[in-house]
Amino acid sequence: MARTVLDKELQELDSQIRELGSLVDAALERALQSLATGDLSLASQVIESDTLIDSLRITIEEHTIRLLTLQQPLGIRDLRFLTSALSIAGDLERTGDGAEGIAQIILRMTPLKENAHPVPALSAADNSEVTEQSILRDLVSLGQEARNVLRGTLKAFADMDASAARAVWQDDDLVDVRYHTVRHNLMTMLAGAHAIPALQSDARILQRATYLLWIAHKLERVGDHAANICERIIFIVEGESNIKTSQDGEDK
Repeated sequence: MARTVLDKELQELDSQIRELGSLVDAALERALQSLATGDLSLASQVIESDTLIDSLRITIEEHTIRLLTLQQPLGIRDLRFLTSALSIAGDLERTGDGAEGIAQIILRMTPLKENAHPVPALSAADNSEVTEQSILRDLVSLGQEARNVLRGTLKAFADMDASAARAVWQDDDLVDVRYHTVRHNLMTMLAGAHAIPALQSDARILQRATYLLWIAHKLERVGDHAANICERIIFIVEGESNIKTSQDGEDK
């Protein structure tokens, strides 16, 4: 394969990865809007879009493997890009799975809100009131922070900017802090002596709280996947990475 043809193939692969990132970002945006507004049509759109995300991930993998198996010497950065493309596509696809998972949870959780009775507010460590609505607002904020990290990661990839990738990776700390706050407040709402009165007031609150915790975990994982991608960006540009990423967990 001539160098000009190879360059064109690499550019096409780069475009496919960017397109995958855009689809995933759009899915996460719709999932967050559905969470904030209760618009179930948005949740359904997220679920429908996951098929396209999965299909594009497969296309990227097939394209990457085809280029790797060509009988043509590649430059070292070309090889770093191609080997990283598989990992990046995987993290993006799993982020899309997370958005779909959130949409599925929203659909399951909606019937549990019918005829729900408000549970008395509790005080958090900072003396703020903890209610189901306050936790939902915190979840949306967590999602917005996670999406900011994802979008910063996509820009760092588009620019192949290792410095930006390192900066975005550091922003994931804020996602982790918000996640732990949401988790702590959910535990506070149903802890100890508060649990029985809460369940007596609303028999479905424990189910909803569990779903909210699942959503929080999926949003926290968005930051983890973004950190993985940032590590690959640094590897492509510099040939090494000193970013320590988390172990992959189950996202769906």
